[in-house]
Amino acid sequence: MASTNRTRVTRLTRRGLLLLVAGVLAGLSAYVVGRNELVPLGAFLAAAPAIAWVYVRLRPLRFSATRESRPPVLEAGTRSEVTLQIRNDSAYRSPVANWRDTWLWRPFATAPRPFGRLAAGPGGSMASAYEVTPSRRGSFEVGPAIIDFSDPFGLADGAVIASGTSRLIVTPAIVELPEGAVAIAADEGPTRLRQRRSFGGDDDLMTREYREGDAMRRVHWRASAHHGELMVRQEEQRSHAEARVVLETRRAGYRDSRGAGTIDEPESESFEWAVSMCASLSLYLAERGFIVQVIETGDPQLSPVDDFDEFMKSLAAVELVATNPRWLTLLDGVSRPDRPQGSVFAILSSAETSTVERLIAQRGAFDLAVAFLVEPGSAPQAQSLRAAGWLCVAVHPTATLDEAWLALAAQQEIPDGRP
Repeated sequence: MASTNRTRVTRLTRRGLLLLVAGVLAGLSAYVVGRNELVPLGAFLAAAPAIAWVYVRLRPLRFSATRESRPPVLEAGTRSEVTLQIRNDSAYRSPVANWRDTWLWRPFATAPRPFGRLAAGPGGSMASAYEVTPSRRGSFEVGPAIIDFSDPFGLADGAVIASGTSRLIVTPAIVELPEGAVAIAADEGPTRLRQRRSFGGDDDLMTREYREGDAMRRVHWRASAHHGELMVRQEEQRSHAEARVVLETRRAGYRDSRGAGTIDEPESESFEWAVSMCASLSLYLAERGFIVQVIETGDPQLSPVDDFDEFMKSLAAVELVATNPRWLTLLDGVSRPDRPQGSVFAILSSAETSTVERLIAQRGAFDLAVAFLVEPGSAPQAQSLRAAGWLCVAVHPTATLDEAWLALAAQQEIPDGRP
């Protein structure tokens, strides 16, 4: 592939190299054996590829390329059809040539395809289509296109870069999460979330044991007296339509971070899993009537979820950051912190102690708190969060989002006898 920082590459073909070597050998033979008639032959053989190289190198060629992608924004692993238009911008008719378009993931370029001579001026253009399938999310540059041509005798090849690139936005793949992990129902008004666990009696039906972080306003005093320990209300039906998704975006929060990623190897597999879960979970909640707010542990990079297309575009480009821990608050902008704030879902990996402590401290403001912990080495964080009333699902970066979501279902008892 031609380097994108040069506009033209010129090289001799095998035929041209053979002629050049033959010319040099003929000249040496004339000197060794004293046959002067070999001198003009050698000069001709050596001059032919040299002239061809100069012809290819200096031929005035200039191309530009434009692209139209359908769709212009796509999910990782899906196909986009790219229509490439190449225009001859020089004042001369172009030679018969091949074109190939380039990108950053394997196989890095299309197979060479031929096109005929293009006239000079506005009418000198051609269009062709091909498909690309990006393997992972990102905001990628497609192009430049490369035009391969040669001299009429095939002694030298040239490659000219056609100016013009385009951007292809590849969002994380969205997985349709199965129903049943949490009992969520949406109607025309607010979203209703119900949790129920049955322990035996009427009081038990709506209570569970007190956990660190639970708000004292939720203590059920009659059930507490009956059990001899603090119990909090569990069976409640409230109208609310709020959900928060906490996404760990700090590099220090991922043990598998390599510090630099490539198109074929992301910086952190755990982070890629977290981004995909954030996208899928946000859509799942938004479709059920929740007002979803995504909170990043690093500097903000994401667009609001209420414009979901822009939110997905921002997820395509989100990166791990190396900033110091922010003062993590789940209640930013809340006017009534004394009332339940709905549900919170945290997607973490090797979260730092300060992050875990902030999540524990704010657990009591939410009816439901779920933490997805990516990486096997997250046991200490899971233990602390569980003790504070968080439901914790530990997953490996190779696990599917469905598996993680169903693992959450296994930790809850859903109404109507569902597991």
